[in-house]
Formats: sequence, structure tokens, C-alpha cells
Amino acid sequence: MEGALLGRDAELGWLRTGVGDVLAGSHAFMVIAAPAGMGKTRLLKETDALAREAGVRVLSARGTELEREYSLGLVRQLFEPLLHAATPEERDRWLSGAAGTARGMLSDTSSGGEFAMLHGLFWLTSNICQDTPLAMIIDDLHWADEPSLRFLAYLLPRLGDLPLLVVGALRPDEPDASGQLLDLILSDQECRTLTPAPLTERATGDALAQWFDRRPDPEFTRACHRATGGNPLLLAELTRALTRDAFPPTADTIPHVEHIGSRALARRIALELARLHPDTVRLARAIAVLGPHAHPAHAARLADIEPARLAGHLTHLHSAHLLQPSPPHPGGQAHLDFLHPLIRATIYRTTHPTERAALHARAADLLTAAGARPEQAAEHLLHTPPANNPQTVAILRRAATLAMSTGAPQAAHTYLHRATTEPPPPEQHVTVLMEAATAAFLTDLPAAKDYLDTAAVLAEDPTTQARLATLRELIHLLGFQDPDHTIAGVNEALERLPEDEDDLRRTLEAMLLAVPLVVPGRHHLLDRLPVLRELPPSTTLGSVGLDSMIAICDAYAGRPEAAGRARRVIADPRVHQAAADGAFLFMNASFPLVVYDPDEGISACDLLIDKARRTGSLLSLSALQGFRGLAWLQRGDLSEAAGELREALRLATAAHTPFQQYAVIAWLAQTLLEQGLLPEAEAVLAQALPGPSHKDREVYGFLLLAHAMVLHATGQEEQALRAALDAGRDFGASGGDNPAVLGWRSVAAACLHALDRGEEGLSLAQEELAAAMRWGAPHTVGRAQCTVGLLTPGAGAIPILEGAIETLRHTSARLDHAKALIARGAALRRANQRSSAREDLTAGMDLADMCGAALLVEHARTELRAAGARPRAPRQTGLEALTPSESRVARLAADGLTNRQIAQRLYVTAKTVEVHLSAVYRKLGIRHRSELAPHLAKPE
Repeated sequence: MEGALLGRDAELGWLRTGVGDVLAGSHAFMVIAAPAGMGKTRLLKETDALAREAGVRVLSARGTELEREYSLGLVRQLFEPLLHAATPEERDRWLSGAAGTARGMLSDTSSGGEFAMLHGLFWLTSNICQDTPLAMIIDDLHWADEPSLRFLAYLLPRLGDLPLLVVGALRPDEPDASGQLLDLILSDQECRTLTPAPLTERATGDALAQWFDRRPDPEFTRACHRATGGNPLLLAELTRALTRDAFPPTADTIPHVEHIGSRALARRIALELARLHPDTVRLARAIAVLGPHAHPAHAARLADIEPARLAGHLTHLHSAHLLQPSPPHPGGQAHLDFLHPLIRATIYRTTHPTERAALHARAADLLTAAGARPEQAAEHLLHTPPANNPQTVAILRRAATLAMSTGAPQAAHTYLHRATTEPPPPEQHVTVLMEAATAAFLTDLPAAKDYLDTAAVLAEDPTTQARLATLRELIHLLGFQDPDHTIAGVNEALERLPEDEDDLRRTLEAMLLAVPLVVPGRHHLLDRLPVLRELPPSTTLGSVGLDSMIAICDAYAGRPEAAGRARRVIADPRVHQAAADGAFLFMNASFPLVVYDPDEGISACDLLIDKARRTGSLLSLSALQGFRGLAWLQRGDLSEAAGELREALRLATAAHTPFQQYAVIAWLAQTLLEQGLLPEAEAVLAQALPGPSHKDREVYGFLLLAHAMVLHATGQEEQALRAALDAGRDFGASGGDNPAVLGWRSVAAACLHALDRGEEGLSLAQEELAAAMRWGAPHTVGRAQCTVGLLTPGAGAIPILEGAIETLRHTSARLDHAKALIARGAALRRANQRSSAREDLTAGMDLADMCGAALLVEHARTELRAAGARPRAPRQTGLEALTPSESRVARLAADGLTNRQIAQRLYVTAKTVEVHLSAVYRKLGIRHRSELAPHLAKPE
């Protein structure tokens, strides 16, 4: 049955094409999705052989139930053997530049964060691909650890640079799989999913003919096909069992086929084990407990087998078709794997639970003594009963620390939960419970609260009790549970807090301010703001957190002093450290600057993003990139905004942060709408709408407003009006009144105008203008002036639009400036001032085209034709035509950096750099890199 693959011609065709693509310098990413036993592993082996024959370097890995909490387990399987076998020169070359961060991560000495790890691993992959085409072959992705899946998700949109083939295999609908990350991978446009179907009856007959060396009776074939459902593995095990008992492939054998049936695998393994020596069986069970790639010496020690007799026992396991021949690891050391994961699972499950637990405990001791990573020992300790062993707690805590540092909070939570049951020594118990709560905070809020409840009973001093209360109520808040419970809990903690605990007091006050921003209807808590604003300066981290929340609340309310407070927060070095440490809640301080001055907001985000990329978390980075994407949108740099927001959405999805995803989805939908990509905007919004379970969340207002804008664009004015008004109601219930944060009035006003309710619409637009002037940000004022001008009837609109143009002329909000120019041009055209109209319309069209606003460009062209002009092609040349990304790339290239150096500096791919430089050459009218410096030196 190990002969030619039958019934897999289509899959083999795609895999051969993938190998060919990589040889041609291109890339391919495929996932084989099918139930167990359908030949996924055989297809991976065939891919391995095809790639090696073609001269492609192959890296392989396999997920396993035992190691699914082992952070970066699959990544280590892929890269460690290669790096171990490499020459010092190769290793230094592959780990050069941005890839250097991977050196420490793969040896557990890294101080970097999640993004730095992903970025380093990408460049390690890229550097290896510079030498030769590369294939990554990964089995059992459904058992992969989350950080390794994040690496694959990060790699997918960056494949364009690499001669790389990635082929994975998984069982669909595996209940414990990391579904969100797998969905992110499988739904990517670069990923091709192959779904091998069960063998047909004819293919079953061909397979049986190969096995028995004769054509089976049709009835026998039919019975085998029915008994196995066309599953190749079960068919192979069935035929092995029939052969062992000397049953021929005839109709007379059908009763035996039906008796063996789908139990063929378990029955065959049981028979094989019954024939083997007890020492050999003990070795098989030891290998099953150790998991894939078991070290032979470890297996021998675990099974109490003398090293000299190990080879003989392994020979018996190979002869029984249980173990597969495995290539040696670097240095000549072999490793042990079963022929199929189901064989390992069957042997593991049929080992008595008491014996299994004892083997896991001994395996943990053995690995610890051998200097293995803490996670490797911890994985075994998870399968042992509590034993009041401080060493167990210490190993689990070290493993959790490493898991958190590589972006695996779920694994850390698993380790620490087991540590709490050991239990820890009394003097460590509260600390371990708080560590478990911190890990669970990112993965399981109810569990985090339970840990803190237990710790509160054990804690004795008031300060620790107050800190525990703070964390408990924060969990209530972020879990969107009873907000009144949160308020009462925080107030109780404030009352019990000693007077000298100013830092914690300010932290609790910050939490109370967060409540109305998360759950509408509790804006009475904002009554505390006047007193909190007047608190004396403090040097504690809690004071920075409180200042951050005050700035955000003031920004929502439209108080212009929010910007000054936010500047002070952003300038505080402790916030920079918070970004590096992954304290994503502090990152919100950049938001008031983004909505007050997009340029200043981008600078603030740049600073914090640089810190977060080096050592921070995906949570911090996704929030900051979302804010920066909003700033690019407000500037009118639509291409920049779309790219930034898509990346923020991928990071937020990979980090499991739906709260951030909703806002980013809303801003991305608005960006796509401005680009004229209405179907894409609708598709993006569909990821989050409808969302009735989230309608009580403030952030849902962003989605409602984006939905209103899309409905308005498609002429569904009544529905759009309802959505805009709902967004405004929720925003107001959260203390919001700032159109720079949520400009719901202008959208509702446009809908009312379209419904012939112009006076109501104009009144709303004037309210928005008044709110914008209170906020004082010029781009927000100019945008509101433009809306009022658009809704003002007759010639009275022209001076209002002139005011909007003058306001926006001195801002970086190019898209709003373009809208105002086109609006005034249209008004002048209607007033029969055609010459002036054409000037405004042409200038607005050029500006809109620089922004990438396709619909606005077409609207301007229509107005120009109505004004008697023949619209020319928009101008897209010169320094002003460069996008921010193109300008950054051009200046670095002019400084002498290579494409790869630029890519590493800007956290993009070399292919992206090439695309940007091509656009720069075209827009500047040059052909060579050497011509950049003189053009960039010209005054803009």
C-alpha cells in the first residue's frame, strides 16, 4: 500500500506546480485539508521528494498534541536542524541584519517581543532563500502552537520576495485547534487549499491489486471500500490484517472484512504489541509519551532499556510497521517517529493512565537533567497529577515566562494553571495566582477573575488586596460584564486604599474613566474629571495612566486641552517603556493627537511603534498601527492608510483582540470607500456586521458610522440615516461630542439632504461645525465648513466653501482640501462662473488623484465637462506626487542603502521597496538610483 499514490492526481499536479514555481523564483503556499488517514502525510512526503530532486532545500516540522503549548515549537523544528548543521559563515549570513533577533529567540535568550520575533524569522527565511529555493513542509498544522501559526500568517503577505514553497497539512474542524489563526491563514488569497477526497471504489480496487498482487473480486473491493469509507490509511491497515491471517481478496472473505472493518488500525496495533517482547512494548510506550522526534537515548532511559540492546528493540518496532525510518539530526543522531500520528495516539491511549502519568513525570526529570528548555519539561508536567513539588512549580513558571515573551499567553496560562494546582509553596501562592491571572487576562477573562478571587482570600496586606481588586475590576470592564459591578468594586477598593498609595489610587481612577468609553450610559462617571484634572503632578506610572485616560475622555468630549495633556504623556519615557513592554493600554494616549493633528499623531505613533516593534507586543502594535492608519486617512493618503490598516487588522486578528479589530475595520472600510472600492468596503464591514452582541460597546459606533457611509454611497438613505443617528446616540452616551473622533452629524446631514430634508441636514451640519470649532483642529473645522457649504442652497454656499478652502489650505488634510475645491468649483459652475469653476475643479481633481480618491476624481471630471472643459489626465509627477512610503524609500535609497537594507529598516519586503522605487522613478522622470539625490534635494 506504500506504492504509487492513487486518486491523488489533482493534488500531485498542484504540488508539482508549486515546486516548479519556486524553481522559477516565485512562491506558493498550500494547505492539504482532510480527515485523518486520507493521505495527507503521503502527499507531504511526495512533495519532499519532488523538492529535493529539484534541488530545493527542504525544512520540515510536525505538530503534535503533546507540544501544542510549546511556544515556537514548529518554528524550532523548521530552523534549528538547519542552523545546527550550518557552517559558522552560513549561520552568520542567515542571521545577519534584522534576522539577528531570531538567533536569541531560537535559543530562549531573546529579550525581544512578539513582532520582533516575527520580523526576525521572516528575514531569516528571506536570507536562507537568497542561497537556494526553500520548501517548508509542515504536518498536522491543527496541533501547531499559536506563535508558529502567527509566523505563518505574518509570512503569507510577504511571500512575493521569496522563492519559497510552504505546504502544510491539517485536519479540518479539529476541536482544539487555534481556529482564528488557521482561518486567517486559510482565508488569505495566497493560500491554496487542497482537499483530497476519499478513494473511489475503482481506486480502492487498484490499491488492493497492488497489495495482493492480483485483481480482487469486485464484491471484495466493494466491501473493503464500504468498510473503510475510501480512507487510504484504514484500507492499508485492513489489508495488512487480512494478509496476516492469510485471507485472499475474494468474495468469501467479505465477512472477515466486515468484522475487522474500521477497527483495523487499533486491532492491528494490539496484535503487533501482543507479539512483541515486553521491553519492546515498553519502549514503544516511552516513544509515544516523548512525542515526535524522540531522542533514542531518552527513549531508552525512559523505558529502562540498556543502550546496547536499544537497536534490537527498534528493529522489532520497524519490522512491525510501527516506527518509520527517520533521517538523522545534524551530528548523526537519529530521532524516532511513528509511521502515522494515529499509531502514536493509539499506543498512547492504550497505555494505562497511571503508567502514562509516571512516564511523563520521569520524562520531565530526564529532560530537565539533560538541559532541555523549560517548555519541554513543562509539557510533560501538564500530564502529571499534583504532588506538592516546588521544583514542578519552578519549571512551569519558567516555561510560562518564556511563553509570554514569545507571544503565547494561552500556553503561559496552561502552565501557570497547572502550577496553581501543585500547589505552590505558601509564600509564592499569591504571586503565582497573579501570574496566572495576567496570562489568562489575554485569553480567558473569567479564569483570570477566578485566580484573583482566590488570591484575594489568601492576601493579607491592604495594598495587595487593592491591587487584586484593581485587576479584578479591570477584567470585569474589559469582559463587558456588569458595569455597575465594576464601578462598585473600584469605589470599594478606593475606599479601602491607604492614603499613601497614590499610584494605585490614580490607576483606579483611570479605570473608572474607562467605563463610559466602553459601555455607553455611564457618563456620570466623567463628573470626576474636573477634580482629577487638578491633581498635583506625580512621577508614578499610575499618574501617566490617569493622564492618558483624561486626555482620551477630553478628546471624545472635544476639549482642546486634550492635545496638550496627550503630548505630555507621549513625551514621558515611561510610556516608551510601556510600549516596549507591551502595555498596550498606554498606547491610547496617541489617539488624541491623531484626531487633533494627523501629522503630530503620526509622529507620536512612529515613536511608539518603533519601540513596540523592537520589544513590544502585537496588542500594542496593532493599536498603534490602527491609530496611524486613521491619521493617514485624515491626511488623505489613502494608499498609505489602506496598507497600514490592513496590517493592523492582521495583527489584531492574530492577537485575538476583537475590540481593536472593530475600530480598524471601520476605518479601513472608510478608506476603501474613499478609494472608490465599494464592494471591498462592504466585504470588510461584513467581518463585523451585524454584531448585536457588541451593540452596547462604544467602539461599535465606529462600525455603525462606517456602515452608514457605505449605505449612503449605495443610495440606501433611510437605512444610512438610522445607522448614523444610532452611532451618534451611542457616542453621546459615552460622553462623546467631537466630530474629529466620530463625525456622525455630517453623514446624517448628507442623508437628510438626499431625502429632501435639507433644513434638518443643514442644522446638523452647523452643529458639527460648532463642535469642530470648539475642538479647534483646523482639518476638522475645514471639513465641517465644507459640509455646511455643500448643504447651503444657492450662491450662499460659495463664501462658506471659500472659508473651508482657506482653512484646509494650511493643513495636511489633502483629501478634505480636494473635496472643498471641487465643491466650490461645482457651486461656481452652477452660478455660471465657469472659468473660476474650472480652476477649482482642476486643482481639486489633481489633489484628489494624488490621494488616490478615484470616485472624487471622477466626480471632478464630470463637473469639468459640465463646465465646458475637456478634462486632461490628472498630474502625477514631481515630489508632491510621491506617497509618504515612496518618499521614505527614495530618501533611504538616495542615502545609499540597498533594497534589502531599506526593507529591513522600514519593516516591509524587498519586493515592496522595488515597487515603490519604480513608482518614484516614473513620477520623478528618472531611470537610475544615482539620480535620486539631486531630485530629492530640490525644494518641494
